[in-house]
Amino acid sequence: MSNNQEGLRRYIVMSKDSYLADPLNIASLQPSTGTIKLATRARVAAPAPKMRVLDSLHENGPKLVEMGPEGELSLRLSSPHLKIIPEVFYHRQWERFRVHQRPARPAGKRVAVKKAKKTAAKKGAKTADAGRMKLAAGVSVSATSFKVSVVASSGGRPIGGAHIVAFTNFAARQGSEATTGANGQATLKLLSPNQALERVYVYAPPGFWGFYAANTTGTKLAQIKLTPIDVRDPTLLLTQLYGKLPANAGTGVTVGIIDSGVDGTHPDLRNVTGGLNCVSDEVRGNPAAAQNWRPALTEGEHGTHVAGIVGGSGSASGFRGVAPGVKLRSYRVFPDHPRPPLNNGASNFDIAKAIDTAVAEKCDIINMSLGGGPKDDLTRAAIDRAIAAGVVVVAAAGNDDRQPVSFPAAFVECVAVSAMGRIGSFPKTSIGSSDVASPKGSPLATDFVADFSNFGPEIDTTGPGVEIVSTLPGTSHGSLSGTSMACPAVAGFAAYLLAKDAALKPKTGTDRSRALKDALYACCKPENFGRDYEGFGLPLP
Repeated sequence: MSNNQEGLRRYIVMSKDSYLADPLNIASLQPSTGTIKLATRARVAAPAPKMRVLDSLHENGPKLVEMGPEGELSLRLSSPHLKIIPEVFYHRQWERFRVHQRPARPAGKRVAVKKAKKTAAKKGAKTADAGRMKLAAGVSVSATSFKVSVVASSGGRPIGGAHIVAFTNFAARQGSEATTGANGQATLKLLSPNQALERVYVYAPPGFWGFYAANTTGTKLAQIKLTPIDVRDPTLLLTQLYGKLPANAGTGVTVGIIDSGVDGTHPDLRNVTGGLNCVSDEVRGNPAAAQNWRPALTEGEHGTHVAGIVGGSGSASGFRGVAPGVKLRSYRVFPDHPRPPLNNGASNFDIAKAIDTAVAEKCDIINMSLGGGPKDDLTRAAIDRAIAAGVVVVAAAGNDDRQPVSFPAAFVECVAVSAMGRIGSFPKTSIGSSDVASPKGSPLATDFVADFSNFGPEIDTTGPGVEIVSTLPGTSHGSLSGTSMACPAVAGFAAYLLAKDAALKPKTGTDRSRALKDALYACCKPENFGRDYEGFGLPLP
């Protein structure tokens, strides 16, 4: 019974009354390779629909099921005590642009190409890929392109693995992209050297700052120089804000990282104590895969970067996160490979499983640097259970360029975090320069709300989210931007507060989660961005 056949869809079935309920604890609603025959609706001349239970959160908890639209209608009618929720997906909240459309070839050139091909065909020439055919007017028929060389600013060493994204029309995401090889060179196809480029982003490999240019051409960008990152640089924003916190900040506190997995072998992340692979599709047929909480094979660096912001120890490199004394747990919800069609998001079912596990494993704080999906009752119910257990849930507000706060951060139970930056904490040529926008801070006008950050009345705090340097898989470090980066800085600061306040630790349940949130908000300093951009402000010691 495939999700791609017969219009099958995936849903979460749960009780309308509570997260755990006895009616869900029956044999027919336990995971199985078989199918359940559902009741046929009156006036529907069709065979009885079927449903398959794929996974379950506890024997008497929410079920991940697969059925067709008729099955969903039948179950809704025959079981009014159940709530049927579509499976939805949330995404990493980092800022990373991609090309969606290739540049259009000029109309005159398209006509010339057709004429040239027709002439060549009459002469018996091979036209499928004839190379560089010359027109009578001297116009080249082949697609134009140009090469870009990326080197280190010091010494000129070629840099491989730099991803170049050049937009001719940024709003339409039209342009070309390519990645440099070992020789530091990349070819941008379908663009001419003198063509106007509205924006160019270079996403650097570990160890280097990225690069940004606006209103330029390929000729001007023939060679791009990347600046190396110094993790001990005192002007790094995380260091400016939290570098004076104690080296043992957060001791005795456990933070759960619900993300793309964490590299616990990184020298600066020796405080990762374990975790769980919560991706149901990977674990269902291979229970041993539950221990694969390491970075996902696709875009897995996100979770390791987030973890380093919360609690990078700095013992090896000199880099440190906000609360180096914390224990970290990794709950992977992003899959190794995108689900068809190209869905690399995290399922709400897997997120709920991660929240449940984090609570069961005594996490004090949960960080969720994800969002962008629709509001859903399952994620909210799981968050409610975490809050009731005394856990504080910190979530990224989203990177939709000043759109409303995304879910799950928009749930009032979460600490919703926007992203701010500071001019001077990153090189002028880095990608962070593209994120500088109003509103600016007052009296510190070098502070700003990131151009990508969402905003709204749900915002509780702001946090450092522009060009934040942190750990990457292996032994390296790099800079990323997004509310994904601001969120763990706030989570780390909350861990610092919980560890140092003896009055908070004995509290339990909602009293504890409420008290910790109150303590966090009391430490916030307004940047004067405005209420909907910063909430209570920026948490500072």
